[in-house]
Amino acid sequence: MSALEKLEARLARMCGSVELARPRFDVEPLPVVAPRSVEETCELVRLAAADKLRVVPIGRGSKLGWCATPGHVDFALSTRNLQRIVNHVPYDGTITVEAGLGMDELAARCRAGGHFLTPDVPLPARRSIGGVVAAGESGADRLRFGPVRHHVLGTRTVLANGLATRSGGQLVKNVTGFDLHRLYCGSHGTLGVIVEVSLRLFPEPEHELRVTTRASELADALSHARHALALPARIVSLSVERTGDGFELAARLFGLREVVDAELASLLELWPRANQEAGAAARASSDAASTRQRLALSAHPSLRIACLPLRLDVVAPLVQRALADARVAGAFSLQPGIAELDVELASGLSDAGALATFLRSLRATLARHGASVALRNAPRTALVELDSFGDPAPGLDLMRSIQRSLDPEGVFATGRFHGGL
Repeated sequence: MSALEKLEARLARMCGSVELARPRFDVEPLPVVAPRSVEETCELVRLAAADKLRVVPIGRGSKLGWCATPGHVDFALSTRNLQRIVNHVPYDGTITVEAGLGMDELAARCRAGGHFLTPDVPLPARRSIGGVVAAGESGADRLRFGPVRHHVLGTRTVLANGLATRSGGQLVKNVTGFDLHRLYCGSHGTLGVIVEVSLRLFPEPEHELRVTTRASELADALSHARHALALPARIVSLSVERTGDGFELAARLFGLREVVDAELASLLELWPRANQEAGAAARASSDAASTRQRLALSAHPSLRIACLPLRLDVVAPLVQRALADARVAGAFSLQPGIAELDVELASGLSDAGALATFLRSLRATLARHGASVALRNAPRTALVELDSFGDPAPGLDLMRSIQRSLDPEGVFATGRFHGGL
């Protein structure tokens, strides 16, 4: 029996079953185990610590392409079977669930209690709440509600020694101690396995609208967006997406009907030829038309570019020009209110070397304007000389110190996150 078969047998005895799968498209299959309880999760991590095994925590595996491939990994630990609703307090606007619960099921439970769940992520059926928090994945509604970490009241996390620890709390009024749950948010499983999440909720909107208009040039689209953001309106999301020979702007409004009607009136003064959809039709169109959803399904490399909002009028045209010069085709989505661009690199970069050359040049150009460029779904061959997350951050030494404190033996496989963490 090979070493791999022996490991599979041990994991199966602990958790009932093990499958061989590729957590990333360009790696060899490895054992993926999905514990059925927090206790089994702790046992698996203790096994890894005792036997010097390297583990990659995953949820439903939808965001593993956001990171690099780890230097060495023995098995992946999926939280997909942890789906209990631990506590739901509708009158307090909070919910606590296990990390494997799908975002679609969680949103439905929140709606049943009269609440709206943020973040509103693309393809919610393919995402678990634990994976969303671990990746720090905010939705398009970040413009109104802020990043996902602002709504995480607490977590239960299995650390590298196999102990399940709590940070924060289940209710707004009893959140105490250090904000370690904010630290885990966006750590991509490099500090521990998130097994439980407590969230702040918001009232379900009474009325919802999706308002769209078009612009022939990117500069005009940015101008329309800038004026819309200056309105006395609490726009939920605002996107600019390249479609055909122009750009489509889409604004989402929701809340009390009287408030939404007033916001719509002010928006139509700027966008007099805009189209409107309401209620369920507005939600369905937002999902179907979203380039973010297309990118979530795409196996092509893509870029996430972020900058200060004041620099967007400079950064966005620079990106557009760089794509044209390199003859790169693919989806293009811009969130003006939060100054983020998502760009699919579907064609035009024939190999890993061409991708690496293009990305180095783009990063050097945009760095002069304070913009960062993250690379997603890149083949390993392109990451030999590149960091998926960009140039080393000023706080990298502190990040390494924290990682050594929480995982001194390197139980959670390194090499995936910023700066090789």
